[in-house]
Amino acid sequence: MSDERPALPPAPQLKRRSVVMGTALLAGLAPLQALQAAEPLEPDEEALFMPGTARPTADGRIEVDIHAWIFERERRWGLNAALARYLGLNLKTLSPAARLRFNQRTALFHTESEEGKLIDVVFDGTQTRVKMPPSTADGRTNLRVVVDAPRTAAPVQWLQFHGVTGPGELLHRFRGQALVVPPEGVSVISDIDDTIKRTQVRDRREMLLNTFARRFEAAPRMAAYYRALAQVPDTRFHYLSASPIQLYPALADFVRDNDFPAGSMHLRESTAWRTLIPGAEDSRAHKLGVIDRLLTEFPQRRFVLVGDSGEADPEIYAQVYRANPQRIDSIVIRDVTDEGRLSDRYRATFEGIDAVLWHILMPDTTAWPLQASR
Repeated sequence: MSDERPALPPAPQLKRRSVVMGTALLAGLAPLQALQAAEPLEPDEEALFMPGTARPTADGRIEVDIHAWIFERERRWGLNAALARYLGLNLKTLSPAARLRFNQRTALFHTESEEGKLIDVVFDGTQTRVKMPPSTADGRTNLRVVVDAPRTAAPVQWLQFHGVTGPGELLHRFRGQALVVPPEGVSVISDIDDTIKRTQVRDRREMLLNTFARRFEAAPRMAAYYRALAQVPDTRFHYLSASPIQLYPALADFVRDNDFPAGSMHLRESTAWRTLIPGAEDSRAHKLGVIDRLLTEFPQRRFVLVGDSGEADPEIYAQVYRANPQRIDSIVIRDVTDEGRLSDRYRATFEGIDAVLWHILMPDTTAWPLQASR
C-alpha cells in the first residue's frame, strides 16, 4: 500500500487588509469574551492575596499593586504521601507533631488553580471597590490601580483590603494588604532562607525537614538587628525568597511570631508542587527580577541588600550594585559557609566595589555592621 496521499487543494488567498482586520477584531473580542465567560468564586474556591507594595501619588491618593491567586483545594487521599515520596521524606518516621506541620505546610500544594474567576477588592476605610481581571490558567490575577487614601490622622503604612465575590457578600477570610512605601527613605531587601530563618539550603534533606516538618527557627539576633533598622523613619522591608507562594502563610507567621518588622513579601510564582524546588537559574532570575522591579518602582529610595552565602546572594547583590551603584547603600551577607571575608569567592565577587559597602556577617562572632540611625 502506498503512503502517498492526494494533495489538498490550495487554501484561498485572503487579502492582507482582510487578515489584518480579522486579527484586530479577534484581538479586541478576546478580552471581552474572557470577561463574559468569567464567573465569581464558588463556595469551595479561595483567594490568596500576596502582600505587595503601594506608593503615595502627588494628589494624595495611593497607587497599589494587587496580586492574588485563586484556587480550589483538592481533598484526595494519598496526596500527602505522594508529595512526601517526591520530596524523599518518610511520613511514618516523623513524629505526630512533624506530620501535622507537614500536612499544614503542604496544604496549598494540593490545589487546582482556577481560571476565569472574578473577584472584586474593597479597600478598608473607603468606598472604593475595584474589579480584578479574570484569573488566568495559573489562577493568577494582578491589578495596579489608584485609590483614595483611607481617612486617618496618621500616615498609612499598610493599605488594607478584602475580597468580595458578589453584592454585599464579603469574604473576610480573603484579606489582603499592601505596604505603602514613601518616595524617599531606605528599603531593606532581605532574603529569607538562611538569612533570617535557619533552613540549611545546601543540605537537601535538612532543607526539606526544616521547611516542611520542623518548627521554623529564626537566625540568631537578626530580628533585633532589623527592629533597630526599622526605627529610622520611612524604612521599609521587602522579604525576597525563591520559596513558592504556597509557603506564604507559614512564612508570614514566621515573620510575625519572631518579631521581624512586617514587610512586603516576594515569593516565586509557582502553583504546582513539581516546581517546588527551583533550579539555580530560576532562583537567580526571580531575585534579580524582583530587585529590579523595586528599584524601578521607587527611584528616589536607597537600598540595603541582605542575604547569605548558602546560595548566590553575594553574586546577585554584587551584580545589582554594579548596575545601580548610586542606589545601593550596603550589602550584608550572613556567612553560613565559613568562608570569611578574605576568601577567594568574596574577593572575586566584590572586586572593584568599595570595601566599606559590603559586609560579611559571621553568625556567631560578628556584630551587625550597619548603624540603625542616620
